[in-house]
This record gives sequence, structure tokens and C-alpha cells, in this order.
Amino acid sequence: MRRVAVVAFLALLFVDCRDERLVPSLPPGFHVDTYAQRSASAVDVLWVVDDSASMAPRQESLARNFQAFISLFREGRIDYRMGVATTDTFARPGELVGTPRVLRPDTPGLEQAFADSVRVGTGGSAYETGLEAARQVLERLARENAPVLEARAACVSSCATDACREACRATHAVEFLRPDAWLYLAFVTDEDDRSPHDVRMYWREFSRAKGLGNDGTVVASAIIGDVPSNGCGAEPGTRYAELVSWMGGALGSICDEDFAETLRTLATSAVGLRRSFALARVPREDSLRVRVRHACGTPESSLRVCVSVDRAACEGRSAEALEVVCVPEAGGEHGWVYQPERGTVFFAGDSVPGLGSRVELEYVEEGS
Repeated sequence: MRRVAVVAFLALLFVDCRDERLVPSLPPGFHVDTYAQRSASAVDVLWVVDDSASMAPRQESLARNFQAFISLFREGRIDYRMGVATTDTFARPGELVGTPRVLRPDTPGLEQAFADSVRVGTGGSAYETGLEAARQVLERLARENAPVLEARAACVSSCATDACREACRATHAVEFLRPDAWLYLAFVTDEDDRSPHDVRMYWREFSRAKGLGNDGTVVASAIIGDVPSNGCGAEPGTRYAELVSWMGGALGSICDEDFAETLRTLATSAVGLRRSFALARVPREDSLRVRVRHACGTPESSLRVCVSVDRAACEGRSAEALEVVCVPEAGGEHGWVYQPERGTVFFAGDSVPGLGSRVELEYVEEGS
């Protein structure tokens, strides 16, 4: 009996050792970097719209497709403010146009109010200075806001509780260019910028608009004539494209008949959704794998850019559980690419991970 027991024990030991050998071990230097895709909680959007003679159909497309832009703000419950200026710095320097001057989530008839605001007319100067127009608006707002913010700071300094400090902020609130909000600049024009200063100067001015150290909360995008050339007669927006390349926004084509897709792209950058994700270490590029986990309640329409979708782990789970595994395309217009010069994975086009998703970057470290 004792011999049988010993044989049985040895047999079990052998099976355990054999099974352990069959369990795949992780390669040396294996890493998985994970990132939660979150949005800004508050965003101030400044639209600068060309009001020269050729812009009527482009203003109409902007007005007609506003829903494509605002839907992502509503989905993320983002506290936004929107103002509109024109590229004419001679007739309306530093002014926000439209009624009301600033649009917000509780503005009555928001879609119509936005449409009315961006239909800025076609009687403006043919000497379009969009960058200077934005600078003048921000300068004027900063000047208007200064005494209010000084009063707020004095009020907060006398507080001993969070409730008191919150009351100070509510009492001394500013309408636009809010201290706690991201700033998003959106230029819409079929001509290049003719502002008097170098683009780098405007980049520095805009980057400082939220105060030192907050340059990452200021983003610029543009709907412009394609660079270096286009087929719709628009002038290539070279200076705007240069600004956008430095400020991390998105570019759209003024030649598009329908701005819906372009506005969805702009909205993605406006709410602060990240397209670039840095790797903690230098990867062996052939080992890099990318997954994006979405909530179980995510509709198929939001996963259309995935090469494959696995919902198996969602069975019996809540709609909020991040168990839908999307494998996005590698490369292409709507896929991810590795940028070795920056050490980042960049999601192009519609592949940008959605609100609340989790990005997983799996790789083996170079040299391991």
C-alpha cells in the first residue's frame, strides 16, 4: 500500500513538473504599458472664421455640421464655452461676434445660435489675419478678466475651507478664457494667414495664454486649403499648418463639401483625447502589439476601425466593464504607427481611442 502511495506521489510530481514546463514563460524584457483615455473636464473653444467674399458655402457647411463637433463634448459631459471671431482685424479687432457672445451647454437653441454666429458674412477684409485675430481676442479677454481674477485670488486667500474657495470661484467667475479650462483654437479659412508676425511668435503667445507651465492645455486646429496644393481654388494654409504642427491639433480640408468628418476629427483633439502614447522603454519594433479595451456597452459602430473585436469576456459583466478587446490596424489612414524618434505610438485618423477606453502597448524591450 505504501509503495502504491509513493508511486502515485511521484506520478503527480511528474505531471506537475511537466505542466509547469508547458506554461509559456514571458520573454526577458517583456512590458505592457497601459493608459486610460480621459478627456479634459472643461474646454474653451475659440473659432476664427474667415469672413471674406469666397467663404459663404464654407460657413454654411460649418453651421450645418455643428452636431458632428458637439456630440463628443456631450458624450464626455464636458463643460464648454464657445466664442466666434473673424479674420478681419480691421473692422472687429479683438471682438467675439454673435448673440450670445459666448455659447455654453445651457444656451437655448444652441445649434441655431452656433449657426448664426459662424455665418459671419462675406464683407470682411480680403487681407485675412486669423492668427492676429485670435491673439487680439485672447489679449482683450485677459484684460477684461484680470480684475475679476484678482478679486477671486484675494477671496480664495482668505478661505480656510474648500467650500469657501469654491464659493469664491463661483462669485468671481469669468465667461471665457477660464483658468481651469483647456483652450482650443479652431481656424476656418480658404486663404493663408497674413498676420504681421512670425508664426513662432503666435505659437509662443497662444502657449502662454493659460499661464506658464500650462502650454499643454492649449491646442490649435484648422480647416484650410490643403498644403502644398489643392483642387478647389483655395490658397494653401501654410502658416496655419505650421502652427497646428507645433500645437498638437488636427487639420481638415476647406475643399471638403461636407465638414462632418473633419469636425469629428477636430472634436477629438478639442476634448483632449490623446493620439500619442509614450512607451516606457525602447521596444523591439517587431514585438510591438497594440490593443484598446472598450466598455462592454460600446456599440459596434464605435469599433469599426478594429481589425478584430473580442467580446467573449463581457458575458455576465456590466456595460461599464472594460472587456471588449479591439485590435486596431497597424499603419494606414486609420491605424496606429510607432514613431521611433519620439518613442510613441500614434493613432491616426479615426483610430484614436475613445472616451473611457484603455490602451495597452505590449512589447519586448530592445536588447533583451
